[in-house]
Parts: sequence; C-alpha cells; structure tokens
Amino acid sequence: MRLGVKPFAFLGRLLGWFVLTYAAWVSFASAYTHLLAVVTQPFLRLADRATSLWPRGTSILFWPQGMQVPQRPPAVPAEWIQANLVLLLPLMLATPAPTWSTKFRRLALALALVLAWQVLDVIIAIKFGYATQIDPLSYAGWQRYLYAFAANLIMFLDTQVVPFMIWAGIHFRQLLGGLRLQKVPIMPTTPTTPSQKKKGAARPRRGSA
Repeated sequence: MRLGVKPFAFLGRLLGWFVLTYAAWVSFASAYTHLLAVVTQPFLRLADRATSLWPRGTSILFWPQGMQVPQRPPAVPAEWIQANLVLLLPLMLATPAPTWSTKFRRLALALALVLAWQVLDVIIAIKFGYATQIDPLSYAGWQRYLYAFAANLIMFLDTQVVPFMIWAGIHFRQLLGGLRLQKVPIMPTTPTTPSQKKKGAARPRRGSA
C-alpha cells in the first residue's frame, strides 16, 4: 500500500512548522485564552447556574453570578486546554494538499473542531469546580467522582490524542494513499459431466511417471 504522505519529507516539514508555531504561540497564548473565554461564555447555560468567567493570562477564572467574588476564585488552566493547537497547526500545515486553498479549508475545519472541543473542556472544568470547590454539598458523591473523572480524562486527551484524532480524521483518505476497494468479479464455472471426467482421467499427464 502506497502512502499519500512521504514520511521523511513530512517529518521535515512538521518539525519546521512546529518551531514556527511554538515561537508564535508564546506571544499569542494569552490572546487566544481571551478568545476562548468569549466563545465559551454563551454556552455556560449548560452549567448548573449562571456563571461569570474572565481571562487572566492563560487561565480562565469563574464564579457564580450575583455572588461576591473571592480574592482567589477558581481557575481553569487554559494553557493546558489550548496547548493542542501547538501540535495540530503543524500537523495540518505539514500535510501536503493539491492547492493552498484546499489546505486552508482543511485548516479552518480543524480549528473549528478543536475550538468546539476546547469549549467543552472548559465547561467540564467549570462543572468540576462547582462540584469540588464552590458548592460540593449540592452534589452527590458519584456526581463529584463523575466530574472529576471527566475533567481528568478530557485534559489527558487534549494534548496527546485530540490533535492526531482531528488531523487523521480530515486526512483519512490521503493517509491511506487513496486506496480504493475494487470488487473482483467471480467467473462462473461450468459443471463437468461424468463422461468428461473419464476422458480427462484417461489422458496421461506430461511429466508424470
């Protein structure tokens, strides 16, 4: 099977794009955290109650609306949640495409998918914060365990699985080298009669003793 991506050429492009992405990410991480907080805000109705959140550096702080905000409110570590972009962007840019417009369309799709995942990640982290820090008495033990398990699982997937999952899903056919399954027609066989079998058995085979 022939791969649609040449391994060594792809590895070289991947390393180059990774260095450039990481260098740019150091400067833009805080701005992206602000964007993530703004995008997440409309979806906070999925949480238990009305919640205010605001970025601070690469963290997203949150607290129930209408309550006095403490000096140190709980925070979501957004630098961990959004770190998957540092790997996803080089993967998308290093993969060859027929045209640059095709590559940018794929990149836009990948960014939309990873942003949706990050919003879900922030919401789960906020639910975890309510269940374990802000109002743990309002949750049963199994609920606290469920939110803790979900938060840790999602954050584990963030940087190690999600970038490859999105990249491979978008380039699935290309990674398989454009392999197409073809149906091979089965030729019908004609049945042999007893008389034909006898004639065939009477003929001596070449090379036989």
